[in-house]
Amino acid sequence: MRAVRVPKFFTPALKLSRLTGWCLMLLAGCITPYDGEIKEVPPGIVVQGFISNEEGPYTVKLTTAANYTYAGLNYAIEQATVYITDNEGRREDLLHKGQGEYVTQTLRGVIGQTYQLHIEANGKKYQSKPETIRPVSKIERVYDESFRTVDPTTKQDRQGGWKVYIDTKDPAESGDYYRWSWKHYKRTLFCGDVKDRQGNVLYGLFCCSTNCWDIVRCMGPNCINVANDALINGRDITRQLIAEVPVQCLDKYYIEIEQQSLSRDGYIFWNTVKRTLQNTGGLFDVTPSSIPGNITCLTNPDEEVFGFFGAIGVERVGYYVDRTGADWSNCDPGLPYPPAGGVPPPCSACNESLYRTAKIPQFWE
Repeated sequence: MRAVRVPKFFTPALKLSRLTGWCLMLLAGCITPYDGEIKEVPPGIVVQGFISNEEGPYTVKLTTAANYTYAGLNYAIEQATVYITDNEGRREDLLHKGQGEYVTQTLRGVIGQTYQLHIEANGKKYQSKPETIRPVSKIERVYDESFRTVDPTTKQDRQGGWKVYIDTKDPAESGDYYRWSWKHYKRTLFCGDVKDRQGNVLYGLFCCSTNCWDIVRCMGPNCINVANDALINGRDITRQLIAEVPVQCLDKYYIEIEQQSLSRDGYIFWNTVKRTLQNTGGLFDVTPSSIPGNITCLTNPDEEVFGFFGAIGVERVGYYVDRTGADWSNCDPGLPYPPAGGVPPPCSACNESLYRTAKIPQFWE
């Protein structure tokens, strides 16, 4: 076996960019380096999507991964035929929204039902393995504990934040797989800004809607939080760490916690993605071809397809971390207010996205 080395231009940052671009949904991309020419990952279709017991619509995103030399570059697949079938023979066609996104219309997942994704794109047919929505345990308790740390500047001991935990119970039967995630909602006044010719922000533009929230999502490999019941079957799951909340502003920090019930294949996929994103570029790291997706090309079985279509059971709760009694703060003052007097500046729309919404969070008080 020949000695291996990483070409200088494949820096850790470039590698992480490629990993994030394929995964996040977290489909990772990396190479097996060697002397001489660089081995290239062939272009392939990337599928991102799921169905759950929560109300839809559900989104399936289709892209084509560019060659590895174009790190992080994916092309949207447009005008494909995408539909979902269940074990009772029902079918729902997804609507094409543009930019490679296809959404359901009336479909809502049901616990115990099995679903399968079908795709016809670029003259080829693709199909996922059947996935069944498994029952999900109830989150019985949410709580937080303050922790302290050492200030890197002053070397003084001070409050570092809060760790948020949950308690739940694993069902009596074996073979349960979990994934936990969270997101933070913060009400915002500004939905846009005005800049000068140099691109510097002069002031913010108020949202046209009185209700608008910025959404902070946990991203990166440390946010892929998965487990199985191999060692705790039928017992209580206690002090399951969900999130670390920073001090920052002296207010109440709202988060939504999601507990997912995965299939075995779904657990293996996410656990492998996490390991891939956390790798250090060593010889024995997981490579992209090792990530076990569940999509195959019916037209050409040898074609590599990236991604996973999952069916998940979801339990969701809201929780407030009370930061009002913290012993210090470092709150972001936000955008400057518009100038007083004169003609009022226009408002800016609260556009729906992964990071902003006008919909009141489910457990908001």
